Amino acid sequence: MSHNLPPYGEATYLGATTHLEATGLGIEYFQKSTENSEFHTHEFVEFLFVLRGTFQHFTGDNIYTESAGGLAIVNYNQFHGTKVPVGSVDVINIYWNPEKYSVPDLPEPLSTRLHELIPAHPMMGHRLNRIVRLQLENPKRTSSLLKMLFEEQNKASLGSEAVIAALFRVILIQICRSASIIPADSLEEYNPRMEKIRVYLEKHYTEPIRLEQLCELSGLKQTNLCRQFKKYTNLSIGSYLKQRRLATAMQQLRGSSKKIMTICHDCGFPDLPHFNATFRKAIGQTPSDYRKRFR
Repeated sequence: MSHNLPPYGEATYLGATTHLEATGLGIEYFQKSTENSEFHTHEFVEFLFVLRGTFQHFTGDNIYTESAGGLAIVNYNQFHGTKVPVGSVDVINIYWNPEKYSVPDLPEPLSTRLHELIPAHPMMGHRLNRIVRLQLENPKRTSSLLKMLFEEQNKASLGSEAVIAALFRVILIQICRSASIIPADSLEEYNPRMEKIRVYLEKHYTEPIRLEQLCELSGLKQTNLCRQFKKYTNLSIGSYLKQRRLATAMQQLRGSSKKIMTICHDCGFPDLPHFNATFRKAIGQTPSDYRKRFR
């Protein structure tokens, strides 16, 4: 299969947006020279894969340098823009609406890693995953997969949607294997104790968790622990735990035939009325209605 991509233009943009509107997944190829993109936001997830060159990436409060082999994940409703100061760059963007194009089933621990990178719903998220930057484990392999994905979208053949689904799943696996890039200006905000607590919550969210456990784990008193965790993630411990449980519940409602009562207990909720009320308040639908949307 040839991977000579067409030059960037209106056609590739329209192809991406048309496919995004129709299926919930769109792929766009960019060739950019010295220029700026407008500061903008959107209600879907955007992946920026840098194939060649370097550019500046502006967000609400930071400026990052994005280079070949890197990836930026811009989650829902985050303002950002780009500038190419010198030369030109090649970029492939994936636009993904998880509410329309279902999250592929990934094995653990990759499924947990994906949740850490991308909130399960636009109403979820925290300070650490608004915009995530990664260094790809194998840039050449991922670049080849992206070009194949782009071709399948724009040269539709028999079985193209099945190929797109398979390629997208493999690309997500590559993303989950990638290493996080911690910006220099964020290092001073990194809190090893709070990261230890956050990782503990990710691993044990299905279990009853008491603050006393977390205090013992962190070596902090309750008030100090709660204050530091809120500063680190912009969420209370209870809200972080609730989001993690809801994310798994949403995944199981979409992709399994388990009874809602079973999902409720599997995800760490104490009882069905509490699960229904929490889910409806966060997502705007009952678990049953949410499941029907994907059936």
